[in-house]
Amino acid sequence: MPGGTSTSDDGWRPFSAARSCFRVLPGEGLPGPGVPPVADPGLDPVGDAQDCPMDVGPDTAGLPAAPRPRLNGPDENRFEELKRGATAGSGGGIRIVDNRGIGSSSALDPVIDKAANFRVLRVRAVAAEQEIPFAALHLLCGELLEGCALLPAVHLATLRAAFGLLDEPRPSVGAVAPAVLELLSGIAQGQPVCVAVDDAQWLDEPTAEVLAFVAAQATHRPLMIVIAGTHTPRLDRFGQVPAMRMRPIDRGELRGQLRAVWPGLVDDAVAERMLAESGGNLCMLVESLRGYPAAELAGGFVIPSPRRSRSCSYEGACPGGDGHLTAASRRLLLAAAADPTGDVLLFERMTAELGVGSETLVAAHLVEVGDHVTFACPELRSVSYHSAAPAERRLIHRKLAQHTVGDPTRRLWHLGLAAAAQDDALADDLETHADLAQLRGGTAARAAFLERAALLTSDPAGRADRALAASAAMYDHGDLAGAQRLLAIVTPESQDAVRAARRSWHAARIKSVVRSGADPARQLLEAARRLLPLDPADAREAYLDALLTAIFAAGPTDRALLFVMATEARAAVCEQRRRPADQLLFGLATRVLDGYARSVAPLRAAISAFREPSLDPRVARWLGLAGLLAADVWDSQAWRDLVQRYAETGQGTRRDNLPSPFPAWAGHHDTGIAEVVTAAALHNAAGQYGLAVEAAHKAVRSERPGVTGEALIELVEAAVRAGDQRLAAETAAQLVQRTTPAGSDWALGVQATAEALLAKEQNAEAAYREAVERLGRTGLLDRLGRAELLYGEWLRRRNRRVEARAQLRAASRHFGEVGAVAFIERARRELLATGENTRQQTDGSRRQLTPQETQVASLAQAGLSNAEIAAQLAISPRTAEYHLYKAFAKLGVRSRAKLQRLRDLCGQAGTPAGS
Repeated sequence: MPGGTSTSDDGWRPFSAARSCFRVLPGEGLPGPGVPPVADPGLDPVGDAQDCPMDVGPDTAGLPAAPRPRLNGPDENRFEELKRGATAGSGGGIRIVDNRGIGSSSALDPVIDKAANFRVLRVRAVAAEQEIPFAALHLLCGELLEGCALLPAVHLATLRAAFGLLDEPRPSVGAVAPAVLELLSGIAQGQPVCVAVDDAQWLDEPTAEVLAFVAAQATHRPLMIVIAGTHTPRLDRFGQVPAMRMRPIDRGELRGQLRAVWPGLVDDAVAERMLAESGGNLCMLVESLRGYPAAELAGGFVIPSPRRSRSCSYEGACPGGDGHLTAASRRLLLAAAADPTGDVLLFERMTAELGVGSETLVAAHLVEVGDHVTFACPELRSVSYHSAAPAERRLIHRKLAQHTVGDPTRRLWHLGLAAAAQDDALADDLETHADLAQLRGGTAARAAFLERAALLTSDPAGRADRALAASAAMYDHGDLAGAQRLLAIVTPESQDAVRAARRSWHAARIKSVVRSGADPARQLLEAARRLLPLDPADAREAYLDALLTAIFAAGPTDRALLFVMATEARAAVCEQRRRPADQLLFGLATRVLDGYARSVAPLRAAISAFREPSLDPRVARWLGLAGLLAADVWDSQAWRDLVQRYAETGQGTRRDNLPSPFPAWAGHHDTGIAEVVTAAALHNAAGQYGLAVEAAHKAVRSERPGVTGEALIELVEAAVRAGDQRLAAETAAQLVQRTTPAGSDWALGVQATAEALLAKEQNAEAAYREAVERLGRTGLLDRLGRAELLYGEWLRRRNRRVEARAQLRAASRHFGEVGAVAFIERARRELLATGENTRQQTDGSRRQLTPQETQVASLAQAGLSNAEIAAQLAISPRTAEYHLYKAFAKLGVRSRAKLQRLRDLCGQAGTPAGS
């Protein structure tokens, strides 16, 4: 730093120290595989790290950003008064207070939106810097010192010393505060200044005192100080600053938003406890979802995971600050942490069992007892569980099992966690209940039950078989690290020929996700060949895995391998097509060997089998593939049914709660061809037809099932608009080769759209009308909207403005219903060209989006996180968040869930890439 740095005796350092973050508690492990006694089955077994060289655990990073909470109505008026006063030269300060944390920071966005004529200086305080004097103030004002000619030399020297830019003692708050006031006042002479502080409860004490002084002195200056933070004693430092309160969201709205941000299975009892624990704060609810394994959300059927997050405001309690509790009270706190449902009746039974009341825990603000037993923060629940000794946890789970009434599955789970040694009878019961657990918690819960059963099995052969089944279930819901860990239990001494072949199959499946290319496909093929004489049913599933891996990794040099696989697979399944998975294998092999047209009938037969009312868990793992292929053969009704069923069965991880060949592919292996189709659609929406042609070409060449058809229609539109009639005609011919054999309204509607784009004047309108009519019967609003948009544009160019407006309004309405942001904007532009005032007429587009807002909202709708959006657009994640929330306000939505509805419906199943 210029002028050097200084460190005083009290450990103060200038704000150049790296920001730190919380770290999760260290995990604990079991003895390695093959060790007979189970010292603590409540902990994860030791895995074989060498077979899984990368982090392939469940991913919750793709969770949407927390929706923005709302201020009370009168409070918004108070802010408007403050803004008018500051604009007129008579400012002040205001606090945005959230009693439960997180949401107040998000509420700064609408405040800043409304301060359009202000120069905004924004800073987020962090807990790691609260003991560093003037840390947040340096971040807020440090850059303002450069070239500040209006600031007196004495004040400039004071601030440089405060920020560690001079090798001098740290000045007092009494000297720094007037200097900051003069600095901000000087800047505000040209433009009013808004100082916005996020997470103010973490401000270092000197910065807080300075900002409180500035807020008090702003009454005769064009300054507005906005402080946002959680209601803790630290925020009382701003007691003289008027406060605005966040409005809690009612339970019904919270439940709906929970379903929107986590569309997988969530156990009703667990969901109700989480909703109660959030205290009506949707942001807190969404934040608390991060880091949860799917099974913990789905039914509590998993070991509670250790976690810490920036949202925890109970720093004294979370690191184990319950030392003042008696042993009995600590056990009661552990019991509350070990029960994921927050069941009050069960809690009361435990108080009687342990001989202690809950008054001490309530008085210490550790738990609240109402309709549910809730913790002060999610981290406190986790730390309370993991700070207990293993023997204590086993004891509490045993007692919880004794007092769990009317829920045999949950009772059995507690017994499994209470076991101190291997127990074959208990392992049998856990295996029996695994399918029941899946009905409540999806494949994640089934995997957890099977893993527990394996760990409690004494016979090495039986333990190995259960470990293989658990590994397969973990793979199915996307936990590749867990799947690999369980394979390590299948030791060489526990393997016979069948078991060894199955292990090689499961190991190859995991590697096919971790490593792309032809090698994993060959390993799967070898596993299928090994299994064929030993277990033909498993062999056919292994062939299906191999064929899918080859299809999704196929390149010019892989065609011969793909042909060999398809030939062997069809021979293996030719006389054995009773199971739905066998029918899928036959249909896919036919597609490779005989072409698309001949595969339509067998694939439709397979898809129909997956729509039967009951499917066993082994069949359910292929629901995603069935949905993908339903889109490939243009069967809209089957596609919608299978998408819904896929979500209801809890297949896959949160990021991948969409039809895909198998859950792990979407987040780890696929090269993103479905995203390329979306990119082509976005370029078409923006009029960037050259880029659309390039992206669509890439998707078409991949020949991915479920996305190729949509890539073809995007390429037809892009080529027509780019003026490449030859390419458009060739692509349309390719499209017809797929749509004619399918013959559905979806297929023929898309075909009519392509014909209209290429048709001569006298034939185009009939084709557009056919497209709108057919697609209107599919229920696919985004694809219908695309046809209406194209038809409306065609009408406008022929000066038939009244008719054009009708089509464009309908298109805009349908795009709004599925959150197709980019096409809402394109329809708005077309309506403007007809002379219509779209601010009044266009649904969901009351104010025009800026180009940056359109880009950010479109990418968010496509499923990208703020970090991914920032990387694409070369902006910061915080800037991406800012533009996204501005787009929310203009589009009349409150969360990413609405923007992502199209993706949640379409995903990677080859649906219309609406935006």
